Amino acid sequence: MLALSVAQGTQEFDQRTLQSHQAPNTGSNLLYKNALLDRARTIFSGLIIVDPDAQKTDAYQGNRNLMLSDDAEANSLPGLEIHANDVRCTHGATTGHVDAEQMFYLESRGIPPSDARQLLVFGFFEEVLAKIADEALRLHLRELIKARFRP
Repeated sequence: MLALSVAQGTQEFDQRTLQSHQAPNTGSNLLYKNALLDRARTIFSGLIIVDPDAQKTDAYQGNRNLMLSDDAEANSLPGLEIHANDVRCTHGATTGHVDAEQMFYLESRGIPPSDARQLLVFGFFEEVLAKIADEALRLHLRELIKARFRP
């Protein structure tokens, strides 16, 4: 499962996920990435459940947040509920701001601050966009992301 969001204004995105493993030798891979502008807020609450019979499960859950405003807020609550003993399940969440040195580097090369920030957001989202096999869909998503940064 893959997700991208650009939250702006006072938008609030509530993301709830469930990865349920009920049989042996199953796998799942979840990656949600959010870029937050203005006073936007995201809540990610994800749960991986592994039933007792689901031995050899391999599951991953990741939530990454890029803060583009000091007033934005990202809350991440990844969770595991494991009832089997031979599994590989991992989860993680990160939240960070745009690196000032990266902005300085781009701006020192004549890139306006708004364009520099957009480039950094696309770099952040590229991990998800690269996993989309359909080129037309990938291009459409890039256009939708660009539209979120237009005045």
